Amino acid sequence: MPSPLKNQLRRFFAITCYPLIVLILIGYSIFVLQQGIDLGLAAFSSVLIIIAYFIIMERLNPFKTQWHPSKKEWSRDGLCFILVIVYGAFSETLVRVIALQLAPIENTLSLAQNAILAILVGSFIGYWLHRLEHRHLFLWSFHGIHHRPNKVTVSNNSVVHFLEVLLSALVIQTTFLLLGFSAEGMFIAGQFTALHGYFIHANVNVRMGWLNYIVATPELHRFHHSVELKEAGNFGSDLSIWDQLFGSFFYRPDSSPIQVGVTKPYLFPSAFEVAKGILHPFRWFISKRGNRPRYTKSTPLPQEYDIESRSTPSTVDIRKR
Repeated sequence: MPSPLKNQLRRFFAITCYPLIVLILIGYSIFVLQQGIDLGLAAFSSVLIIIAYFIIMERLNPFKTQWHPSKKEWSRDGLCFILVIVYGAFSETLVRVIALQLAPIENTLSLAQNAILAILVGSFIGYWLHRLEHRHLFLWSFHGIHHRPNKVTVSNNSVVHFLEVLLSALVIQTTFLLLGFSAEGMFIAGQFTALHGYFIHANVNVRMGWLNYIVATPELHRFHHSVELKEAGNFGSDLSIWDQLFGSFFYRPDSSPIQVGVTKPYLFPSAFEVAKGILHPFRWFISKRGNRPRYTKSTPLPQEYDIESRSTPSTVDIRKR
C-alpha cells in the first residue's frame, strides 16, 4: 500500500513534471544562443535531454507500471530512434537542396516574434498533416505504424515511418524557409515541438489542468491512441487550440482510454517487425496479386472525429459540467 510520503511525491511530480522541463529547456536555449553553439548540434542535444528526462520521470511517477518497456521493446525503440536520426538527416539535406531554389520573403521580425510565429505556423500545419494522416488511406498506411504499439511511452514515440518524417520536414521546414524565419527562431520552435512530441507520449502521471486547453498533453494524447475511434481526436501534437477550433478536441478529466493501439492490428505488421513496417505502405507495389501476405492487405481507414459528437458529455463540453 502506498505510503503518505509516496503519494505526496507522486502529486508533486504530477504538477511539476512539465514546468520543470520547460525551465530546463529555456535555460539551455539561452545558453546556446549566448554562446553561439551550433544550432543543429544543440537541437539534437536537447532531444537527448528531453528523452532522458522523461525516461527518469516514467520511473519516478509512471501513469501505468504495465507500460514500462520490456527489453524487447527497448531494443525496438532504440533501433527506431537510430532510424529516425537517419530519416531526419536525409530530410534535412533534401530541404536544404530545395532551399537553394527558393526566394524567401524578407524577415525583419525580432527573435521573439520569429519564434512565436514559427511555433504557430508549424503547429497549424502539423495539426492538419496529422489529421489528413488519419483520413487518407495511403497516409494512414504509414502513420498507422506509429499507432501499432499497445502502449504509449516516450521511447515508442520513435516508432514512426520514414515517409512521415519526410513529409513533415518537406512541408513544415520548407514553409519556414519561404517565410524567412531566422535560424534562431526555428531553433526555439523546434525545441517547443520536440518537447511536446516526447511529452505527450510519456508514460508519466501528470495533472495539467487548464493547460490541457492550450498545449497538447499526455492526458489528451492517450485518447488519440485509443482504439475507440469516437475518442481518438486530439490531432495537435504541441498545441491543443487547433483541436478546439476545428472540432477534434476530446478530454475526460481524470480518465484514460481502456486500450490503445489500432482497431484491427492483424492488418498491420507486428509492432516489432520494423522492416515489414517500413515496407507496409508499398504493399501493392512489392507483392504479386493473389500472393500478398496478410500484412499487405487493405488497411482500414479510421473514422475522422465526429464534430457533431461534441455535444456529448465526454468531449470539450465537459468544461461546463
